[in-house]
Amino acid sequence: MPTYGMGEAIREMRLRLGYTQEELAYGICTPGTLSRIENGKAIMSKQVFEALWSRMPGLHHAWISCEAKKEMQRSKLCKQTLLYLAMRMMPDAKQAMEQYRRLMDEKNHFCLQFAWYTQAIYQAILQERESEILPELRRALKLTMPHWRERLWGQKRIAILSYDEIYILSNMGIAYARQREMELSFQILFYLKDYLKRQNLDWADSNRIGPMIFGNLAWLLEKQGRYNEAVKQCDHGIRICCFTGNYTVLPQLLCIKAWCITASGNQRMAEKSIRQAEAILDITDGYRGYGSFGEFYKAKEPIFVTF
Repeated sequence: MPTYGMGEAIREMRLRLGYTQEELAYGICTPGTLSRIENGKAIMSKQVFEALWSRMPGLHHAWISCEAKKEMQRSKLCKQTLLYLAMRMMPDAKQAMEQYRRLMDEKNHFCLQFAWYTQAIYQAILQERESEILPELRRALKLTMPHWRERLWGQKRIAILSYDEIYILSNMGIAYARQREMELSFQILFYLKDYLKRQNLDWADSNRIGPMIFGNLAWLLEKQGRYNEAVKQCDHGIRICCFTGNYTVLPQLLCIKAWCITASGNQRMAEKSIRQAEAILDITDGYRGYGSFGEFYKAKEPIFVTF
């Protein structure tokens, strides 16, 4: 793989964002390895590159090398798995996850992390073996954030997160809420919201994960009867979805908003959100594993993953 210019791009982006080598490399590679990459003296795998660029918005434009066939297959299966989970196409998700496990490098912690956390999300969606979900998510997170509590809350500066780490933390927030550990759930989801604000993510990165984070925080606030706050979070996510034209999580956002407005006594306004959610599902993928829109609406599910 050609390294000329790649290391310089990484160093330039890192310095522009104000990260130290230790902050960027944490859980991905050693600071010494990152130093050699930046100086063009070390070859970087695609997975290491993807982990680095997911922490540095804008860097993804620099990837120009040819991928190995197996890496290409794994990358394709990662995208398919996340899409199928987001759309609740569970048989397809299971098949993609099984194919990924057959191709993954079990010595590669990025491969293991993806396999472990997607399996936990799969179980969470189907509500299978729920006692295993949190341990599996924590195990996946520790591969790149071994001291994740200290990393998140024990530092003066906010930690740098990859997409995978954001998905894991979001689902940990959901899992804690389902176990009625609301304080931990709020702590994680408010951290992610603050992360969006403080990291100054670029347009594409922020819009990809923002609706999921706002939606899950609204889902949690609704459970606590904090309806007005929940509606505000939904509206943030809805605006992003409409602005970007990405409607993957829009039906959930509209449904959460409708639950809150109904609970506040304004059934007429709630019906508007309900009709909008149903219309979007009607023209996209149906009811995401449910037999009817009514079943989807009553399930009151969080947003496990977006795409």
